Amino acid sequence: MINFDNRLKSLKDRRQGTRERMLLASNASQYDHRDFRTQESYEKLNESSAIKYAVGAMAAVDDNSTRISIQEGERVADTLISMLSNTGIRATKEIQGSVALDIHIKGHSDVDMLILKEDIVLVETPKLNGSPYIASDQRPMTEIIRELRLLSEDKLTTRYYGTNVDCSGNKSIALSGGSLQRKVDIVPACWYHTHDYQRSGLKHDKEVQIYHKANHELVGNKPFMHIKKVNEKDSIYSGNLKKVTRLMKNLVADMPDYKKGKAKKLSSYDLTALAYDMDGQLSCPSYMSLALVERLRAHLSLLVSSEMLRDRILVPDGSRKIFNKANKLEALQIISNEVNDLAEAIYKSIVPLSHMVYDSATLNQRRVYL
Repeated sequence: MINFDNRLKSLKDRRQGTRERMLLASNASQYDHRDFRTQESYEKLNESSAIKYAVGAMAAVDDNSTRISIQEGERVADTLISMLSNTGIRATKEIQGSVALDIHIKGHSDVDMLILKEDIVLVETPKLNGSPYIASDQRPMTEIIRELRLLSEDKLTTRYYGTNVDCSGNKSIALSGGSLQRKVDIVPACWYHTHDYQRSGLKHDKEVQIYHKANHELVGNKPFMHIKKVNEKDSIYSGNLKKVTRLMKNLVADMPDYKKGKAKKLSSYDLTALAYDMDGQLSCPSYMSLALVERLRAHLSLLVSSEMLRDRILVPDGSRKIFNKANKLEALQIISNEVNDLAEAIYKSIVPLSHMVYDSATLNQRRVYL
């Protein structure tokens, strides 16, 4: 049985930092028993701990915390771009990942910053307008972005000497501690002008090729198509796609370690795709958030039972299947069970004397006003 009082404490700490951390920030005595953290709307609900947890786990992190994350990522990226410019390398920055989509679940969330070579790109051939693309640098792009990666490591290590600059990651350089208010991941990459981009000229049709250090290769993805697709569908369903995504991410974060390690085989990107696939099931008013728990429960249960349905689901940008690895089925089963346990706990808190095992209509009809 899940202890939702403990889950609420974990949720609060994740969203706002621990009480002890706030005491230090407020220069308060360790013997001061006040909690300096803001009380959020979900905490004020006159509802059970299970319902408070579900509503809180769906909510976006405080806007100010998100703003600080973005500002810190941009500050580090701008500093690096300036240092690279001094060596004759032109680069630009873009934000990607959970913070860019506002589906992060931590107040002090990591922020992903792409550092892209500005003066040279990869182009899908044959080039559609017929004119040749003549690069100023004739080296293979892997060598060019490898140079960008190594120079970035050197510049960041020198500039942020009081900070932990971890260069061991294959795709990113991770900076944390010291003067930084947030962990920042710097991701060296280049643009890839796909045929779609050559036709449209729209940013979301561009691909990004990220340098993989160990394999000395470029790995492609479409972060801006992903962002566009998710934002568009989330807008159609009044923010419910992101609510469901945050709920799953918080459930995974609060699992015991023996479950969490397996559940994380479905990445944040995959969980977003699972929510994206719910389509019309995401349609409900804001005061029916418990209906989203039930609909997610039913959606995941159906996917667990049907290989055919699992096999058809693609990530939002259409680049691959969600279930492209065997170990993702076990992850789905674990997350599905967790959502099922949450739904049952909510049901029992609403009708504690019921002799029924579970009645989905109870969650589908219950209103919760923030």
